[in-house]
Amino acid sequence: MVEPASKPTAVLLLFLLHSCLANHVFLSSQRASQVLVRSRRANQLFEEMKPGNLERECVEEVCDHEEAREVFEQPDKTENFWAVYLDCKGTQMTRTQQNINIVRQCIEGQCIFGKGVNYDGNVNITQSGRPCQYWRHSFPHPIMREFNISEPNSNLDENFCRNPDNRPEGPWCFTQDPTVQKEACRVPTCGEDFVPSTVAPEPDQTEECLPNYGVDYVGDLAVTLGGHTCLQWSLPKLTALSVDKEFMPEVPLVGNKCRNPDKDPEGPWCYVEVSGNVTVDFCDLHLCEDQLVGDESTAEADGRERSVLGSNRKRFFDPRTFGIGEDDCGQRPLFEKIDKEDTKEEELLESYRDKRIVGGNDAEESSAPWQVMLYKRSPQELLCGASLISDQWILTAAHCIYYPPWNKNFSSSDILVRLGKHNRVKFERGLEKIVAIDKIIVHPKYNWKENLNRDIALLHMRRPVPFTDKIFPICLPSKKVARTLMSEGYKGRVTGWGNLKETWNPTVRNLPNVLQQIHLPIVDQNTCRRSTSVKVTDNMFCAGNISVPTCKLKSCSLVSAAGALVHPPSADVVHLYLQSTVLTFNQSVYCKSSNQPLQCVVFNSNRVFQVLNRRTAIVVTPVRETAVDHL
Repeated sequence: MVEPASKPTAVLLLFLLHSCLANHVFLSSQRASQVLVRSRRANQLFEEMKPGNLERECVEEVCDHEEAREVFEQPDKTENFWAVYLDCKGTQMTRTQQNINIVRQCIEGQCIFGKGVNYDGNVNITQSGRPCQYWRHSFPHPIMREFNISEPNSNLDENFCRNPDNRPEGPWCFTQDPTVQKEACRVPTCGEDFVPSTVAPEPDQTEECLPNYGVDYVGDLAVTLGGHTCLQWSLPKLTALSVDKEFMPEVPLVGNKCRNPDKDPEGPWCYVEVSGNVTVDFCDLHLCEDQLVGDESTAEADGRERSVLGSNRKRFFDPRTFGIGEDDCGQRPLFEKIDKEDTKEEELLESYRDKRIVGGNDAEESSAPWQVMLYKRSPQELLCGASLISDQWILTAAHCIYYPPWNKNFSSSDILVRLGKHNRVKFERGLEKIVAIDKIIVHPKYNWKENLNRDIALLHMRRPVPFTDKIFPICLPSKKVARTLMSEGYKGRVTGWGNLKETWNPTVRNLPNVLQQIHLPIVDQNTCRRSTSVKVTDNMFCAGNISVPTCKLKSCSLVSAAGALVHPPSADVVHLYLQSTVLTFNQSVYCKSSNQPLQCVVFNSNRVFQVLNRRTAIVVTPVRETAVDHL
């Protein structure tokens, strides 16, 4: 049996207890709040971050600045809250149950009074029904030039409407329409019924399309996309220009009407005169889509197509206008011509077996001798990537030359081209050549206003460039070969000096020191279209890894440097390198499960045969005076 405690022991315990209580009759607010815990309410903005009870002091009741300071205990947080509190009429509204809910929703950013600087909701459609552009993306508008979403406490989330610059009209966003940069949004006003905006419906395409590239068109249209009046087909100077053209006799060239006598894939066209020079322009007629990707069996070989299958290579371009290079293109002097593989070709073959993406690393020197750097004269900087296709002509993306949302409208005097380069920054004396440009041809149907369809441009060098081990042209495939190579299962190589990883801080660029390369698989066209909000036409396709079912690509970003998808030699297709496309978009998303970026790029198929063969034979005026004016 335990003996009861002695009397002296009991007295001692009482004395110690009394001493403790005497020292801690008044607890600090921090300790008291730990003892007197109220049940957590839903949606208590700030309460998770600060001591005190914001809900009780300033939502359920009206608080003053001093009471708010006692809640936050930090001047900067107090001032930030107080500005929001005043905007939300927290000091003005009497506290009924309805008003308590209104003040709470306003503080939480779900509705607004006035300018709505604190708005934090998920409305992402403008008043007119335009979808908002993602704040992290640079297509179609270069958001990062104005706003840095990497800043602490930034609320520029997803593509939600916000008011980061305190605009009087309230929350707004950059739109996905290249022709409209910014537009106000309709967001909930506190205490009022809210009817959200909906995406404006696509305009109905009631006009019937023209089959067979419009060869059978016999209408009266005589004005081009550029607004130019067509010239009479019978004019002597035009007859002379058409002598070497393979015009179909069954297509009547009547008056000055738009026609397609050479079955141009872009449809009916005509000769026009601009600033005293004769050129060609296409007419605004709706063609039926011509599937370029996929079903190879539907491809009919055009008798005029250049053949790149096997050893019997048929010439397509006229050397007098195209220059030298078609007969020997695609076979690299330091590799195929000496029967040597580059170090990454075996990896590419292995990737076919393993079904994986390979690359994203330094390219071997001289492994892409057709790689060209478009260089801005002033200020001097890398502008874009491009590809050498002859000793006179260079192929690049049209958005590198002309893209109004980025204030791009370069003339030939604004750009230099640097060939034979491997190192991005260093001048490679004795290896690289710097050449001026004297002509720019933007694809006449380049569509910057919607989805960058036909995002292709040609640059003519002021003087022919001699070929070396470091400078050599890439081949352009025929339509038949392009159909095969752009089918799901094939892979291509992309090279360039672009960012090594995505970064949203406009002051930070992760540019490589040397040329980079990656191998990407062609993606099924339906999967490609489902993966992006950008309209993918039959002239475009995707390459990359978008097969993970738990991830979804939400939008695209315009790449700052156009790349090219080239196809390495393959025993069942070709025995030389071919360029089928130019890179238009780059998009990525991180999977929550693996935290690894999935990459997908959207390419524009090359459609340069007719443009080169026809337009290089006549005088072409600068881009600012012809192809760009009508866009």
